[in-house]
Amino acid sequence: MDSKEAADLIKAHVGDVRIVSERRLFATSDKQRFRDLLPALKVAGVTHLSMITGVDRGNAVEVIYHFDCQPAILNLKISLSKDDLKIFTITDIFPGAVLYERDLMEMLGVKVEGHPDPQRLFLPDDWPEGAHPLRKEFERESK
Repeated sequence: MDSKEAADLIKAHVGDVRIVSERRLFATSDKQRFRDLLPALKVAGVTHLSMITGVDRGNAVEVIYHFDCQPAILNLKISLSKDDLKIFTITDIFPGAVLYERDLMEMLGVKVEGHPDPQRLFLPDDWPEGAHPLRKEFERESK
């Protein structure tokens, strides 16, 4: 699927998409609609989720899903208000998301609803609840 075909597919499901270059697409969706796109991507031959990135923007956390759409890369961004840091898992569609979603939960405090294995990934068992090291408001102890 070329960039134009991918952009048309994305527009049909989430609306906002930009072709930045021949091999790079950026799309934005809300958390209710983005899952509608994922089965359509799979049917179109997109089977590889490269990674999920989380970014604290101050009043929101951006969750960016990076898909390999051969030959293009799709970056699908969902912005979550810090008042409602919940998103539904995509592991039922892209099983490889399991570790990336655990990272989001642990490091940024995003609640991934329906996740099959929500246990900690990197932080020790005695790490304080609610302390998320990649959040802007996280205070590091001075040593």
